Amino acid sequence: MDFSKEKDLDELTKDEIAGLLFFSHLAKPLHNLPKVRFAYYAHDDGWFNKLYITHLQDYEILLSRVIILKLFKLTGLKLENFPKEISAILIESTRAGLFIDLSKIVNNSVELKIPITAIGHYTDMNKVYDFREEITNYQVWLVYSTKSWKLIKQE
Repeated sequence: MDFSKEKDLDELTKDEIAGLLFFSHLAKPLHNLPKVRFAYYAHDDGWFNKLYITHLQDYEILLSRVIILKLFKLTGLKLENFPKEISAILIESTRAGLFIDLSKIVNNSVELKIPITAIGHYTDMNKVYDFREEITNYQVWLVYSTKSWKLIKQE
């Protein structure tokens, strides 16, 4: 969990601490998570994850930076950050169960393309993992070329 200020952690009441413990055991908040910027719950080595965020713009920044970092690790390319418009579209798309398939990146001398589609919401990550092989028609491609990002919808 991440708190905006250290004093917020020090000032938690017994009930608020109980709520955080409830979250840490059952992966859902008892009530609103107190004074928390975000809380992350994972088990099975990250196979099951839940993320709760107080301010959506924090998630927008997190998602954008994670994608850029993963792409650097996969391709060795230092890429520009996403423009605010693209980050906002990606965040809105998460409501439909966003699937960003970094295993099927298309990288050539002209552009880098990342396939994206909506798959819905699942708690069974084995089912999501199996979707990688089943999906052949992606709804959107996140494309990087000439030092800029764009989203291209498939028709």
